[in-house]
Amino acid sequence: MDNKLDDDLVSYDVYELDLRSLEKQVKSLGITSLIIWGVGANGKEAYRLLTNIGVEVDYYVDIKGAHNHRSFKKRKVLSVEEFKKEYNNEYILVTPSIHFEILDWLENNNIPKEKVITAFYTTEKIHIDFGTRLHNTHSDDIEYAQVRPENPAATFTSIVYNTPEHMFRRAIEGTLRQSRRDYMYVIIINGATDDSLAIANEYAKLDARIVVIDLDRNYRWTEPKLLNTIKDNIYGDYWCQLDSDDYYVNTFLEETLKLGYENEADIVCARTCLFFDDKNFNSFYDSSNFDFHDRYYFNVAHPYCHIYGHDNIMTALAKSYICTTFWGKLYSKEVFNAFLEDILAMPNEERDLYYRLDIAWTYHILNISERIYNSDKVLHYASQRATNSTFTLAPIEWLMSLCLAYKNIKREMYLYYKKQKAHKYYKKFIKIHLLFMINRKIDLLSAKAHPLSDMIIENLKMLFDDEVVKSICSRQTGTNKAKYKKFLNDMESTINEYDLEV
Repeated sequence: MDNKLDDDLVSYDVYELDLRSLEKQVKSLGITSLIIWGVGANGKEAYRLLTNIGVEVDYYVDIKGAHNHRSFKKRKVLSVEEFKKEYNNEYILVTPSIHFEILDWLENNNIPKEKVITAFYTTEKIHIDFGTRLHNTHSDDIEYAQVRPENPAATFTSIVYNTPEHMFRRAIEGTLRQSRRDYMYVIIINGATDDSLAIANEYAKLDARIVVIDLDRNYRWTEPKLLNTIKDNIYGDYWCQLDSDDYYVNTFLEETLKLGYENEADIVCARTCLFFDDKNFNSFYDSSNFDFHDRYYFNVAHPYCHIYGHDNIMTALAKSYICTTFWGKLYSKEVFNAFLEDILAMPNEERDLYYRLDIAWTYHILNISERIYNSDKVLHYASQRATNSTFTLAPIEWLMSLCLAYKNIKREMYLYYKKQKAHKYYKKFIKIHLLFMINRKIDLLSAKAHPLSDMIIENLKMLFDDEVVKSICSRQTGTNKAKYKKFLNDMESTINEYDLEV
């Protein structure tokens, strides 16, 4: 499937499920039952279609079946090895978008080709840049700007702390290769102890649009020093955050600015491709410690509409139609400054506890926005690695970010919608994001030792007493059942132990 262009760049086609094609195939073959390979989003969509047209799903097959993921959509999930033993000439629908290795495996294990169904259409060709060629020196094929633009349209900002050199250079060079050139690039060295400052200064000497700011120590996202540094260095109408280990395609600014100006959008959301930084990772044969097993994962695409007005923004967030991460977006300077002023005005404790995770940032800025444009195009690439803060840092504070977003979503839903619809939307929000937080292996029992334990316990009580949370946890099956049960038990133990001590 992968077509290696050189030692550093991988190219492949993006395949997405074509439900109309699937329906035609199943009906033309007269199929009444089949097996589905894949318990991801495509497997879920396929199941919905098949049940609607009266086709029975016998069971699922997935590599997760070997890791105690034993049920999906009330059907059993078999591991690959179990499937080999149980298969009896049934039709099998292959749903993962990264599916060629699966097709090869089926052929090598003598599964008849005429029994294998795929229903995909190619949407676009994606090139993944791993950046491993970028060590020790800059690229000489970039058109470096010798003067700063008189009226920059936008600002990119990267906050850098000990990012691997090749990733940092990839982020910088991806920015400098933008097809639209009237922008500034602010690089904030956030107390880095590696060569980040020297690398940033190297590019600053080459390109006049780069501004390098060296902070005296490492500041958290919630600290006023960092927030004010960002706020005081925004040029133009729009602002964009770029993590120093990610990168944007060279048309990102051109395309998002065009959409922003044409639609008078406060935010333009681009689609993001998450990928493992190890290009040799094989999702079919290798296991993973992350929450997803695909080699590449694309944030929500194909929204019901492209423009969201204010009344619909919270609904779209609750349904995850708007990507709930802070990156991959172009923000208007006006809205982003208003957001910064809001959180800078908060008490330090409240800001530090609730705003560690980008979901709280995203919720807040969405709530003060009037118009958002959601683009289908993949314009942002985010690399995942075991040392990412996503998997290592501040788990209690991350849960508190979820609590804050949840409380506000719930309030907004009941403000704008009737009770039944509001309940549906905030239930959907919790269902999506509760699992996200549970998978972070949060040590709730450590909450009582936290400096802000009173605020944490108050939020844990809110979650524990919420009937929606309890309902979602109690209905879990398979692998998730134990995770949710432990989460509830740990919350109850933490609350009770804290109350006794108080």
